[in-house]
Amino acid sequence: MGNKTDCALLGFVGTLQDHYNYYRGKMPEESFVKVFTFNSSRKSMSTVVPLTDEKDQLIGYRLHCKGASEIVLSKCTSIIGSDGSMTSLSSEERRTIVKTVVEPMADNGLRTICMAYKDFAKDTTQDWEDELAVVSELTCLGIVGIEDPVRPEVPDAIQSVQRAGVTVRMVTGDNVATARSIAIKCGILNNNEEFLVLEGKQFNKKIRDKDTGKVNQAKLDEIWPKLRVLARSSPEDKYILVKGIIDSKLSKNREIVAVTGDGTNDAPALKMADVGFAM
Repeated sequence: MGNKTDCALLGFVGTLQDHYNYYRGKMPEESFVKVFTFNSSRKSMSTVVPLTDEKDQLIGYRLHCKGASEIVLSKCTSIIGSDGSMTSLSSEERRTIVKTVVEPMADNGLRTICMAYKDFAKDTTQDWEDELAVVSELTCLGIVGIEDPVRPEVPDAIQSVQRAGVTVRMVTGDNVATARSIAIKCGILNNNEEFLVLEGKQFNKKIRDKDTGKVNQAKLDEIWPKLRVLARSSPEDKYILVKGIIDSKLSKNREIVAVTGDGTNDAPALKMADVGFAM
């Protein structure tokens, strides 16, 4: 039971012959110093816990962080090597890791998670509310690739609604390479067709006025007909896309929009849609 990503990571811990219950027993939730919960803008979560010695005496604090690889990795200034030693991590080395580790896994449809940590002295004067300072200069522990396999019935289901004249679009918080790979497996994307695959930042740049920053319906109308995958999106991006399609005058008859969603982040888009399926 629980979040799929966390369950996968716990399964990985099991393969290392380690036991989650042991660590949870040592660090119950009430001992947490600070928690930065996951949300669509952070794309990560971080928890500060006390570090104690064999006699349970406080010796410092440790921040544990996990989240979208390219985002967490960008905050890392050192890395733990295969021999257990810590070395510095330059901007160029971070880019190399993204190219040689993150992108190949994402191209195969894996959701990549970077795990990192940071230690603080016992007598630290750190303001735990200062997230930018707390979650910075991290040490990378590793990157894992997690597969959320496409259920066997999904491609046929998508093909059925497409034959009925329904256009299927994927709007996700995943990395663009991961999203594209899954969309191809599902049948949302076809390699022989010229459809748009955008990230949230690109999407907003294309649909907003440069001067006012407001959404321009005419610009949105140039995008949505060919858009099939919107990756690294925010709840606002989902809402804007749904509202923009509904408000569009491109078609003789107004487009009818249905949205499926399985998280609280989907609530604005689900409410805006003509039909909302909350799962």
